[in-house]
Amino acid sequence: MLKIDKALCLCLDKRQDEWDELKEECESHGIEFDPFVVGEGKLLPFESYDRIDDKFPPVEHWQYGNPITKKNHCNAFLSHQSMIRKALSEGAETVLLLEDDAYFTSRYDDVLGKLNEELKELDFDMLYLGWWIGNEYDEWNVKVEKEYKEEGKVGIGRIKDAHFTCGGLHGVIVKKPMLQVMTQLSPVNPIDSQLNRIAHRKINSYYVFPKIIHDKGIFSHCEQAPCPRSKI
Repeated sequence: MLKIDKALCLCLDKRQDEWDELKEECESHGIEFDPFVVGEGKLLPFESYDRIDDKFPPVEHWQYGNPITKKNHCNAFLSHQSMIRKALSEGAETVLLLEDDAYFTSRYDDVLGKLNEELKELDFDMLYLGWWIGNEYDEWNVKVEKEYKEEGKVGIGRIKDAHFTCGGLHGVIVKKPMLQVMTQLSPVNPIDSQLNRIAHRKINSYYVFPKIIHDKGIFSHCEQAPCPRSKI
């Protein structure tokens, strides 16, 4: 189906049970799982960490969140960049970016199977398998879910042609040129926010619908608050 060198997963030390589960899911789908372990550096042996949070990250120009949470968001941004740089240094060309609280939905194989021929011909820079488009309970999202459940309807949309932004790095396939772009972004906003502003209208950026990778959304460590999501 899709050519993926490996899955790069940002793994928070507080959630090891969840990234162990995601590793099994990736391997069951024939995808190599490459964890990038981050956190404050207190829960695991020092050598287990790929990056330890900065106590004083460069938040001088950071625009997202509030004075309490912006350090968490900035560290998440820097961790994503560090993970991507590591993969590029190892020669990665096409990777699936994951976050440790993501999961493969039960319809993953069905949707990709139905889209197999289209995906073979698709020239993309980014392909979202998991995404945030609007509010998951709004009319558009409800319609996408309803049409799949009742009619088996699937498809591929182009972000450039739509009237919305696409967020999330918990399930997106990214090719090398865009990985390089991500490493060059400044610490001012989350990566997906910056891509919506500077990239998606210029590149071949697509999303699969319905979403086939989703976010458990139990608790946001960046926001330090619950963030319940619908179960798919």
